[in-house]
Amino acid sequence: MQWCNLKHILLWSFVCVLTGCTTVDELDIWPVVYYDKDPERQTTQLDILTSVYSQTDTLEKTTYAFRPFFVGEFAKSGKNSEILALWPFVRYRQKPDDTLIAILPFYYSREITKQHTRERDYDWFFLPFASFGGADTKEGSYLYMGFWGNIKGLLGYDEITGKPFPFYVTARDGEYFSRGYMWPFFRFGDGGGKTFRFYAFLYSYYKNKDKYERRSFLWPFVHYNKEDLNTKDPRTDVLVFPIYGQSTSKKSLAWMFMWPFFSYSGHENGYREYNLPWPFFKYRTGKGIHEFRLWPFYWENNQEDGTQRHRDVIAMWPFYWSLHSEYPTHTKDSVYIIPFYSQHWSKGKDPKAKEEMRLKVWPLFDYKVNEDGSFRSRILSPLLFEDYIPYGFEKAWVPLFTLFDYNCKSTDEKTVTFLGPLFTMKKSKDLSYERFLFFSYKNEKKTKGEQGRFSILGGLFEYNWLPQQRGLRFFYLPTWPTWSK
Repeated sequence: MQWCNLKHILLWSFVCVLTGCTTVDELDIWPVVYYDKDPERQTTQLDILTSVYSQTDTLEKTTYAFRPFFVGEFAKSGKNSEILALWPFVRYRQKPDDTLIAILPFYYSREITKQHTRERDYDWFFLPFASFGGADTKEGSYLYMGFWGNIKGLLGYDEITGKPFPFYVTARDGEYFSRGYMWPFFRFGDGGGKTFRFYAFLYSYYKNKDKYERRSFLWPFVHYNKEDLNTKDPRTDVLVFPIYGQSTSKKSLAWMFMWPFFSYSGHENGYREYNLPWPFFKYRTGKGIHEFRLWPFYWENNQEDGTQRHRDVIAMWPFYWSLHSEYPTHTKDSVYIIPFYSQHWSKGKDPKAKEEMRLKVWPLFDYKVNEDGSFRSRILSPLLFEDYIPYGFEKAWVPLFTLFDYNCKSTDEKTVTFLGPLFTMKKSKDLSYERFLFFSYKNEKKTKGEQGRFSILGGLFEYNWLPQQRGLRFFYLPTWPTWSK
């Protein structure tokens, strides 16, 4: 809080010196400082050294950015805030029932309060030393130094204990309970219709009621399994890894030789798959499935079921990708020419739906059109990948590398910037603002009428007008002389 107060004191002192301590709603001395306060819209914008430091204040939230080190967003109503520091290494996010802190790669904590039960669920990691997690009404998980602890709900088990790991390990999944000594060499499990024995990779046996029975010798080299014993089509698998394997049933046959290079599988329902040899040649066909691969030159994969349809084409892997998907609610298409070009289209099935589109020519250019008609175009486009929530790279890094930015909102508000301080334009139904180097022009419609100004270096010389008054300003002093319209 003290730092924020000092910052505001210094800012206003600087503004008052330049303006003769008059009431200030705007200061435009680019690239040093740009300040604009709109009492009618209750918005404030401050930029120092183009976008190195920015502060935006609206009815909904206040945003601070000291790029690329810090970005903070604080909502006016409710307990909502987010801080990104040295992104992607530090993140803090607070919501009414959800608090997250992450300091990569060592620290992570998240605490969630469930809305209906008001039960607190939490996770806490300080790697590699300790981690905790759980809920208020249940015994939590804990792990110290990676070898002593009790972990719940991971790796398909209700709980796993190590006291200490790997000398003695236990695991529970419902009624099934297993023990391990000098894990993974000796492991034994019983319960819930399951039986498991593992002796130092020499021999293992695993049975689950009438579903399957599996044996291995010199694991992972020799396996003999009986699968799907509870169905009308049980299967027998034999594997001598990696030389030969075979899987047979009344309805299917599969074999492999010198895994993973040569394999075949077929089923009486018409499904066939050939890899001769993998990954260079693959052919797969069946109901709703057709795939052909002659790698790396050409690869086509078609899949269809009752609700979805996909068609992917890859040429000269990994350079060219064409992906098409149809869902019950929308269709989506993507084209990649790696690493320089990518384009995406998406459109809803509603006849009134409009198409969304994203285009990137890395690292030169990106362009995006949203369903509501808004669009944005930028040069440069340094991110090789798509940025996702919390959009840390977009907020902290991209503005520093943007040479040209054209942003048009669905309300027909337009903003254009070119080379930061060189040229800026803002257009809306109530505002017209243009700045080129040291010259700026602004005209806006207020409730009291039209007002604006033409300025050189933000007040070195300025001609301004109000609904019933005109005036001149020199050397950043208050406006004088003034005269009536």
